[in-house]
Amino acid sequence: MEEHTFHKGKVKPMKIWPGMTTNELVNEMSKSGSFMSGMLAKTVDAYEEMVKSNSYIFLTLSGALVPAGMNKVIIELIERGLVNSIVTTGANLVHDMMLAYGGNFYKGDANMRDDDLLEKKIDRIYDVLVSEDDFQSKFDEPLLELYDDIANNNEGRILSISELINEIAKRIPEEPESILKACYKNNIKLFVPTIHDSVFGLQAAIYNRKNPGKLNVDVFKDLQDIWDIRVKEEKSGAIILGGGVPKNFVFQSFYFANKMLDNVIQITLDRPETGGLSGAPPEEAVSWGKIKPDGNKIVLVSEVTLAFPLIAAALIERLDKK
Repeated sequence: MEEHTFHKGKVKPMKIWPGMTTNELVNEMSKSGSFMSGMLAKTVDAYEEMVKSNSYIFLTLSGALVPAGMNKVIIELIERGLVNSIVTTGANLVHDMMLAYGGNFYKGDANMRDDDLLEKKIDRIYDVLVSEDDFQSKFDEPLLELYDDIANNNEGRILSISELINEIAKRIPEEPESILKACYKNNIKLFVPTIHDSVFGLQAAIYNRKNPGKLNVDVFKDLQDIWDIRVKEEKSGAIILGGGVPKNFVFQSFYFANKMLDNVIQITLDRPETGGLSGAPPEEAVSWGKIKPDGNKIVLVSEVTLAFPLIAAALIERLDKK
């Protein structure tokens, strides 16, 4: 083919060898530069650039990431200072807290008979299993005790959701490791905009029914806090795992002022044609004034538990060497 300015160089076949590291594999993907392997390599580059430019990094979590074994990947990023705030669904922290109290998830099969599981009081999350006994003894019962302690120590005070989560994180065990405790110890802000759409919310409703007016939460207060971050930080970026409400909670905070996200990475399998937010490409947010037109806007079409550990491992390897 004649040399033209429209291409970026030849596709170089990926090489593999015994003992190659994660970052070496990602670099080989970059040399190929094609399809989603090439996009995964660009994602690592973009994440590295966020870190090097001292960007304030939001990490958003949706989907059942903790049951799928992603909690220690996220904890590693927290402890290395590679994320500054986390915005998550309530469910991920429900699962995280259950692990902190000694609960477990088990490998199952996506084709198991759910009526059999119902009889055995076992809940299925695709091919992951959890017993209802673990939910009750390792989450429900400890949480009601925590709610009572929090309410008694904050009598008359109206908490934001993140303040409530911080109070919970303060009180849970140090071991086993948890996202909640890692955020508390490393001063990482946890936003949970849909906490009531989780068992945190169900148990709060149960507690408040028995103890009217003791546990008070202002669900709008966190908006002020995330707006303050937008105003304070010179550069900011977001890493979106999945989509949904956590994605929107970050994006909408950059809607009301002329200060936009500098860089966005999203890993998703959702499609844009439905008009739903989870499949909407970051370019669409440019039209809303939420992302800078000239910033990195990367969509990696992949399943999060497959792609994100590779990205995190390659990034850590690069930063350790440098």
